[in-house]
Parts: sequence; structure tokens; C-alpha cells
Amino acid sequence: MISRTKTLGFGLALLLASAPAYAQSSEDTASIEATAMDYILGFYQGKPERLERALSPELKKLGWGRRAPEGAYNGPWYMTKDSAKEFAPGYAEGEKLPADAYRKVEILDQLDKIASVRIEAVWGIDYIHMAKIDGDWKIYNVIWQTWPDGNERK
Repeated sequence: MISRTKTLGFGLALLLASAPAYAQSSEDTASIEATAMDYILGFYQGKPERLERALSPELKKLGWGRRAPEGAYNGPWYMTKDSAKEFAPGYAEGEKLPADAYRKVEILDQLDKIASVRIEAVWGIDYIHMAKIDGDWKIYNVIWQTWPDGNERK
């Protein structure tokens, strides 16, 4: 007679063996990182064409900002793809960031069709959801806030 423990162990092994493998290609990883950099540099350089490459037409962006550690947060602010592209040139002109201004991209989770990314930029921290549609990675959702200490990173 087969013991209950062996039966459960065999069932678990079958379940794990039948679970799909989620391939994460290095090409997709590079494309996700490039999309995130187009997003950051689109604002840094005031280049709507970079945002055009990175953003989905259905983009929903929501965020809060403040200028001082003790200051109240302003917002929420909302952006669409079109409003982000309109905002970018003025942001770049106002900030006049150096070419090596602070930026960091971290892929939190990556599957074959979706990814979750954390970016750090001079303005703060953004959490981004991307999807791969027709072979291209696009940003669909962004939620952000300025740095909690109120100080921009440059």
C-alpha cells in the first residue's frame, strides 16, 4: 500500500512538472530596459519622440509630488500619452539636466508578455507596468511620487 505522504509527494511533483516555464529572453530584458530609458530620457531631454516609442496610447499615469521634506504632497496628477509628450519639453527646459543625470532601472518581474519595472529618476520613483504587444514593449501604467525626503537626485 502506498503511504499518504508518498501520494501527496507524487501529486505535487506532477503539478510542478506540468506548470508552464516562463521564458525570459535576454532580448526582451534589453527591450524592457530600453523602453524604460526612453521614458526617462524622453522627459530629461524633452524629446516627445522617445515617449512616443515607450508609451502605449492607453497610458494612465498617476502621481504625487512635493518640494520639501516637511511639505505637503501635491496631487494626484494625471497624465496620458499625449499630455506626457506635451509636458516633456517644458520639463527638460526647466530642469536643464546634465547628460549623466541620475537614473536607475530595475526590472521587478518579467514574464513573456508583461513586466513590472521600478525606475528612479531625478524627480522620484515610478512603478511601471509594461506589456508586449505586436512584438513591442510599451508602458501602460505608471504610478509615481517624488522622493520621500523631498530632494531631487541630480
